Amino acid sequence: MGERDEKAAITALTAAAEIGYPDAQALLGWCFQTNTLVGADIDRALAWYRRAADGGSAAGRYNLALCYLRAQGVDKDEQAAVALFELAAEQGYARAQLNLGRALCEGRGVARDATAALYWYRCAAERGYAKAQYNLGLLLAGGDAAEQDDVEAAEWIAAAAQQGLVKAQFTLASLYRRGLGVTKDPALAIDWLEKAAAAGYPKAQYRLSRLLSKGPGAAHNARQARRWLEAAASAGHGSAQYALGRDYLKQSAPEAARQAYRWFRRAAEQGHAKALYSAGVCHLKGTGTSKDPLQAYRWFQRAAAAGSESATTALEKLERRLDPAMLAWVRDSDAGSAR
Repeated sequence: MGERDEKAAITALTAAAEIGYPDAQALLGWCFQTNTLVGADIDRALAWYRRAADGGSAAGRYNLALCYLRAQGVDKDEQAAVALFELAAEQGYARAQLNLGRALCEGRGVARDATAALYWYRCAAERGYAKAQYNLGLLLAGGDAAEQDDVEAAEWIAAAAQQGLVKAQFTLASLYRRGLGVTKDPALAIDWLEKAAAAGYPKAQYRLSRLLSKGPGAAHNARQARRWLEAAASAGHGSAQYALGRDYLKQSAPEAARQAYRWFRRAAEQGHAKALYSAGVCHLKGTGTSKDPLQAYRWFQRAAAAGSESATTALEKLERRLDPAMLAWVRDSDAGSAR
């Protein structure tokens, strides 16, 4: 769309909004909020959303609800958001039905009511909204709102997966792997994991790497396993980063040791207990980094706080080896950093 066409479009939309067409008002509000065709202006966006909502626009009510929910240009008000979601949901607006279901399921801005959440999820799911189909499947699988129904849950999760929702694809793979609501099928589990992994979902990439590295027969593919492990680690998946560090540690080259420490640190920075411990071991032994018992002690402290029993044992051994004055200095400096 050229500049002249853009100006004509926004002029026509503004004219329709000013005449009083609610859906045009909602769309104009969205333009101001998203910096589309006009300059970003949250106050003008809110003004148009309110006019649209007062005029009965489901889109206007939904967008205004999101502003209240996310504190965009207004104070956060979950109750106001729920009231607007409900109005839009009753008009058949699928996204509002999904968000109302979420609010009811979580008890945000309204009393928790899993049965009502199930109803609204189903309304949106039957309209073909993938996120609602997935949430409906999870709720049915959990049995919170009705008698647990693994078969129907799997059907809705599959419907969302077929629309490309990666979380649903990942969950469906787990259902096929475990035989929950579907006939157990390891090959189909890998197929769905591959779809989610190819879409860039780190959890699927990590799970796929583990299955391919340990799988029997045709399912075993070390090269593909390593490729997916690296993809998940690069995307920030803590367990993948730790596992990649472990893989590098099995190699004898000095550069491999440095890579191992690098990945342990990246996972450790996310609070991964085993990675925190492994970073400490690297400093204790000088593997891939400087040999530094005091740094090792710091990593072991963090690992122990994260629940690592191995780190607790390592701390006790180090405390018997380190100079008491130096140990006291480390503790004091760490306490000062925490303050």
